[in-house]
Amino acid sequence: MFFCNVVFQFCCLLPQVSLAGSIPNLGFNPCMSCIAGALSAIDSWSHHHIVFFLQYFVVALAQSLPLSALGLILQIDLDGRAHPEEVNTFYANALLVPALFKPMPGLLSDSLRLRGIGRRPVLVFIQILWCAALVQAANSRSRSSYFVFYSALALCCGAAEAVLDGASVELMQELELSGAEVQATSFAFKTAGSLVARMASPLTLAAFSSHHTAAKVCVVAPLAAVGISMCASFPAIRRADRGASSGVPWCWQSGVLAGAFFLFIRGAVPTEEDTFASFISTKVSGVWVGIRNASGSLGGFAALCCFQALPVEITKNLRLTILITTCQAVLVGGGLRLFLSTVDLSSFPWLYALCTALGGAADSLAFLPNLAICADCAPKDFGALGFAVLSLFLDLGDQVSSRLAALLTEAYHIGNGKDGVLKLSIKLVKGPLLGSSWQLCGALSPFHAAPAMSSASSRLWPQRHQLCNG
Repeated sequence: MFFCNVVFQFCCLLPQVSLAGSIPNLGFNPCMSCIAGALSAIDSWSHHHIVFFLQYFVVALAQSLPLSALGLILQIDLDGRAHPEEVNTFYANALLVPALFKPMPGLLSDSLRLRGIGRRPVLVFIQILWCAALVQAANSRSRSSYFVFYSALALCCGAAEAVLDGASVELMQELELSGAEVQATSFAFKTAGSLVARMASPLTLAAFSSHHTAAKVCVVAPLAAVGISMCASFPAIRRADRGASSGVPWCWQSGVLAGAFFLFIRGAVPTEEDTFASFISTKVSGVWVGIRNASGSLGGFAALCCFQALPVEITKNLRLTILITTCQAVLVGGGLRLFLSTVDLSSFPWLYALCTALGGAADSLAFLPNLAICADCAPKDFGALGFAVLSLFLDLGDQVSSRLAALLTEAYHIGNGKDGVLKLSIKLVKGPLLGSSWQLCGALSPFHAAPAMSSASSRLWPQRHQLCNG
């Protein structure tokens, strides 16, 4: 019964399908539009497609579930807290290395697919390695071995995401959907997986007295990913549909270069989230800090569900999506944080959690166009490689953003409970975010324009989509 409920809820995340005569015209009422989108999706999507998107859920669950136990192993059992510089240096490198590595498994899965083998063997092999790396990391008895196997875990996670992203690009191209429509679904499943992991992680730590045992128990998540990947269906390759080469390598095409430039600049704009979290920690207790973090993920999940009920005139227009989501991130996210930094609500900690949920919704929607650009710009025959390379530019921009945010924090002593400097920080980062998005939208070439809207019948997977075992 629990699994059926989960499947039903995830059905509501799938893109809205317009079925003539099945759902009355509900206008722009958000609640009713979301219900209509969910009912249409349930009518037209089969269990094969639900299983495919469940892979994103399980990958996010497998990535996040053991993090608390592994962190305690390093800090307590391996005495990492006595060597903060060594630990901080490792984690700083561990965040970037998977992004640099993702194009390699992406290229491998693309090549195997073009040869008729499919992506499944690569994905299953990666997940098996993931299980082995997690067990070895949990059994680590020295920091050096822990660093090695934790790095292997990060690489396996990045590789699995690269393969799935390539398959999602194929689905977008097959169904003539926009990148925003498909990536909203995959992003929602990933957010749900991270949220479930965040709630389940304290239970695993409470159930087992040993941190090593608690981490090893989490191997059930990548094992479940293996089973789901064996059952999932991937798009069949149709050689007749391969795009003709323009004679220019895809990495030098104007659309790809414009997308990479946009993603790097957008990622390099600093954010105030980390400094605002430090500020909130001075206002509420530790329990409410945890509730606040969970509410942010829950708000992002709800926002991604609602996005898919919007009119296709919005979801298929990338530039309009960028401008709308950026404006609401500045007005809603920035406005809420300015409000919280102005009014002392220490006596009402639940308001901080509520505002964080709304801010998480705004931030998730603002990040969605980045994924859409990665999907829209990826070449037809090398979706996984193209998506991974473009997301690498976003991650490189993220590194710049983190350093700029750290400089702002240090220069203005942000996060120490002083409201004035926090308000200055929010204004410093939200202004460039809005300005850069407005200017960069003009740089996006027609290459990024979403495909023409298809008829209702052509958007139904059971009619359009050819499923295969690879």
